[in-house]
Amino acid sequence: MTEPRDSRVLVSDAFIVTLDAVDRIVDPGDLVVEGDRITFVGSADPAGAHRAGPWDEVIDGSRRIVIPGLINAHTHTYATLFKGSYERMPLDLWLVAMRAPTRALSEELLELSTLLAGIEMLKTGTTTALDHFFGNPDLPGSGIGAEVRAMRRVGLRHAVAYVVSDMRWEETLPLDPASVAGARDAAADVTRRETAQALDGAAAFIEAEHGRHPLTTCLVGPSAAHRCSDGLLRGARELADASGTGIHLHLAEAKSHAVRNRQLFGDSLVARLDRLGLLGPDVSLAHGVWLDDDELDRLGRSGATVVHNPASNLKLGSGVARVRDMWARGVNVAVATDGPCSSDTFNMWEALRLAGLLHTTNQADYGAWPSARQVLRMATAAASRAVRLEDRLGALEAGRLADFVLLDRDSPAWAALNDPYIQLVYAENGSSIDRVFVGGREVVRDGRVTTVDETLIYRAAGEARSALDEAVAKSRAIVAPIEGPLREMWHALRDVEVPGVVPSAVFR
Repeated sequence: MTEPRDSRVLVSDAFIVTLDAVDRIVDPGDLVVEGDRITFVGSADPAGAHRAGPWDEVIDGSRRIVIPGLINAHTHTYATLFKGSYERMPLDLWLVAMRAPTRALSEELLELSTLLAGIEMLKTGTTTALDHFFGNPDLPGSGIGAEVRAMRRVGLRHAVAYVVSDMRWEETLPLDPASVAGARDAAADVTRRETAQALDGAAAFIEAEHGRHPLTTCLVGPSAAHRCSDGLLRGARELADASGTGIHLHLAEAKSHAVRNRQLFGDSLVARLDRLGLLGPDVSLAHGVWLDDDELDRLGRSGATVVHNPASNLKLGSGVARVRDMWARGVNVAVATDGPCSSDTFNMWEALRLAGLLHTTNQADYGAWPSARQVLRMATAAASRAVRLEDRLGALEAGRLADFVLLDRDSPAWAALNDPYIQLVYAENGSSIDRVFVGGREVVRDGRVTTVDETLIYRAAGEARSALDEAVAKSRAIVAPIEGPLREMWHALRDVEVPGVVPSAVFR
């Protein structure tokens, strides 16, 4: 196919779900792409001026649904080679165990890991990912250059947040100091790994990559509010302001984080961020599970985005974010899969389905249950703000980037077409996806990625993972001394109340 900036593509006679401001559905509809932009979305009219050729390609859309590309607003592609490795671990133990073997990842393996993640996302209709990148702290820039190369190679649009933190690991959790004393070497090793990436590295990455490629957006990525000093968080704000980027960080993912932040700083997590100037429309916060009403109010007033990660929050025992209460306060809420070792999938259809199902209970007025339209917007319009592209992504309309997905109506999910929003959220699983375009470039055709050889990537990943067995075994031995203190903390936290915080909104 001709390069996207020179090409003209017509999708004709399709069922188009625009997800624009008025939720316009056009049936039958035409969509015109010129270069990397959509130039027309409207009624299919054989005599219309928009159908004037010449065309590089005309796609018969008469048996296709067209939707905007999905946006995965929080994930971690560097860990894909360890997908399917962890279960029955709460977040704080899982995090230490999962990150330990990443020191064995070369730049080549990090690139392979991201390629594998990108293939899965594109094949399931995700066209943009917000990647909170940790990588291998022993490499220059933790290997973030390999991640960016892979994203560009596979053709996935990406916003990359360079992870930074500066607090000693044992300070960031409500651990018993006596218990940790017996694992000092292991704790020091975790601290060295977690604090290896600093703001000057983030500044260098942003200077090198932001605005340098049409698929790449850069963000400042504090690891989490409770893992960063006041000085680091202020520095993150200054860097984001100076570079014109945004900020992305973890927030209130687990009870331990909310408890420890109050112990150390005398404030709730969001109140502290507010005091330090870390809230605003250019800030997105992953998880937001352990938040009180005042924190939700502050988020609503600030314009910040909360990114809901239902699968990982469930698998890691973190709880359920209060999405309905966030919406009631005007909080912009996106949705995401999280990483490949916490939800074990990059498939956004699973995230959408869970986001719809988790927030319906018989204790709540059923009129307040999420609608499928609301849920779908979490992966389109709401998520576009998290990646700082709200005027260019999230809807199908003239002037926006040509990131879109064609689904085959000759499939189980679409054989009987009823309510397209309900079917997208509850019936689709990605298997109907036929073609995917990013910036006007076709990256999936007939359900296969066109930019790389899928089979070669899969086989290379298998060989690479086998070669990492020794490193994984060593990492488990390194982590073992820390499990005891973390287990004690986990059990002790059951008797600790976080003022004003509802542990799990699903039971409310």
